[in-house]
Amino acid sequence: MLGKNQIHTADQIHTEDPHQDRTEDQEEEEVNRLKSQLADKEKENALLREEIKTYQASHPLTHTTPTQAHYQLTPETISNCSVPEYFKYCTGFNYDEFNKLCAFFRIPSTATDTQTLSPVTYHKVDQQINLMPLRQQFLLVLMKLRQNFDLIKLAFKFQVPERTVSTLFNSWIDFMYGRLGNMSIWPHRDSITENMPDNYRAEFPTTFAILDGTEIKIEKPTSLLLQSQTYSNYKSANTLKCLIACDPRGAIIFVSTLYPGSISDQEIFRQCGIKDLLKGLLQCGYLKAGDGLMVDKGFLIEKDVKELGLNLNIPPFAKSNSQMPATDVEMTKKIAKHRVHVERAIAKVKKFKMVSGRIPNVRLGNINQVWFVVCMLSNFQPNIIKA
Repeated sequence: MLGKNQIHTADQIHTEDPHQDRTEDQEEEEVNRLKSQLADKEKENALLREEIKTYQASHPLTHTTPTQAHYQLTPETISNCSVPEYFKYCTGFNYDEFNKLCAFFRIPSTATDTQTLSPVTYHKVDQQINLMPLRQQFLLVLMKLRQNFDLIKLAFKFQVPERTVSTLFNSWIDFMYGRLGNMSIWPHRDSITENMPDNYRAEFPTTFAILDGTEIKIEKPTSLLLQSQTYSNYKSANTLKCLIACDPRGAIIFVSTLYPGSISDQEIFRQCGIKDLLKGLLQCGYLKAGDGLMVDKGFLIEKDVKELGLNLNIPPFAKSNSQMPATDVEMTKKIAKHRVHVERAIAKVKKFKMVSGRIPNVRLGNINQVWFVVCMLSNFQPNIIKA
């Protein structure tokens, strides 16, 4: 602290303490020194940018464009993660199968393919969707179908708004439904015969389809009428019911629309359009008169099938108060042994958790499309039975 006799003006201090002052030459020298350091740093940054470009060019899987940088969850990050088979857990497919699906749906089939115009017509204009690569959009859809992740969880994983996830999923389901629905999935009888398992061919050489019904549970409707129509005595719950046909290897070759759970197997066979399909297959030679279908005892459709000129392989019914003959017992065992293939095919479909749990009412608007899509996607997985 300065004493009373030590107070000085600024001019006096400047004059009396020359070491605190800098000449103009010294100041200029300092500025030049800082400019030189800045130039060196700029050169160093330029070299680092070149190194980054070189590294990205030699490691294309890790290269991300500015629009991709926000979407850290990619097919490649999941495929390269340290958790075994995590890609299959998330989607139901391994990485190679995923890439083949991408090719089928006409989107880039590898991480390095050029981004194409989107084949999907989106329900709403959403800039976030436009910025999101198609492979990642497809990954999101498969993760929703397979694991039924909540929309908010997918929004977090892909760093997009929740409304974007909803728009993207519903739009893709419509696109996939149209693409898969245009496929001809019932093979020619010669193709089915060629790929039949040997033990099946030995016992049922001209039976080309195995039919069964399945049900998916739904949330209890608010309408009393719908509650009654959808109530299934078999499941003791409100359900939707579907008819499925598979070939002897377990590949699905027919999927009906979903009907209220109270409908009988016989009635669903008559209403779902399979009779018209079978007529068309007979007319074009994909089936021949006398070829067979295989069903369980619940399908009382023998008359309908015979009217078409086809045969029905159904387990024999036991007569009241009498023991079933040995031949009927043997036939029952044979049919049960092979009919299990359609049950396994249905079980494979229901591994897509979006259709294995209770379907909420808000999802019923496009549940038919979702159901058909997961049924068809199961055909892109390995066959249940090898020829």
